[in-house]
Amino acid sequence: MEKKIKHIAIIPARKNSKGLKFKNRILFNYTAKFLKKIKWFNQVIVASDDKFLINSTKKFKFNFYNREKKNAKDDSSIKSLMQELVEKLQINKNCVLWLFYLTIPTKEKKDFIKLKNITNKKNFTSALSFVIPKSHPYDCWIINKKITKFIKNDIFRRQDKIKLYEHHHYLCAFKVSELNKLNSELLNSNTAPIILKKDIIEIDTKMDLNNFLKNKKK
Repeated sequence: MEKKIKHIAIIPARKNSKGLKFKNRILFNYTAKFLKKIKWFNQVIVASDDKFLINSTKKFKFNFYNREKKNAKDDSSIKSLMQELVEKLQINKNCVLWLFYLTIPTKEKKDFIKLKNITNKKNFTSALSFVIPKSHPYDCWIINKKITKFIKNDIFRRQDKIKLYEHHHYLCAFKVSELNKLNSELLNSNTAPIILKKDIIEIDTKMDLNNFLKNKKK
């Protein structure tokens, strides 16, 4: 009989933030409440260096993991944190880890059901969402002593430009066995892309937070 694969949700929540002080404390409940609606997670782990979040973690019956200082810096990669969790918590290689950033407070269940269906496939290794970038690299310029095109081209019609996508961690899941093969942003050439045709709200500054709260009241 085939063993049932465990699904574990990971919430990375650093204490320090340059843009918006203690933003993870402010935004914690939005993602926590969403995760309580999802029934397929065997465990939710809050990986943080902020002990203030311990009570919030207990309230939702999640597990708190005190992440190492080396993986709680501005330049720490999300991959490095995931590797720490797998090693220290001895997470089985067949488990599927899901990433949930608190700075993305608005989530739709249907999107995550779509991702869950992808993880159920036999050949699944990793999946990640992608969005259409707001600016095409062909339209970008370097302004120094002289103005030069970032990518030399004379293409001006939108339909003639190569269709490009930007990765986004709104949806992100991978098998533990694939982790070391992924890059620092948790993807590789085998990653299943999920194209999003909508804007994703992210909170990084006080203005972002004020706009988000204002729109929620409407």
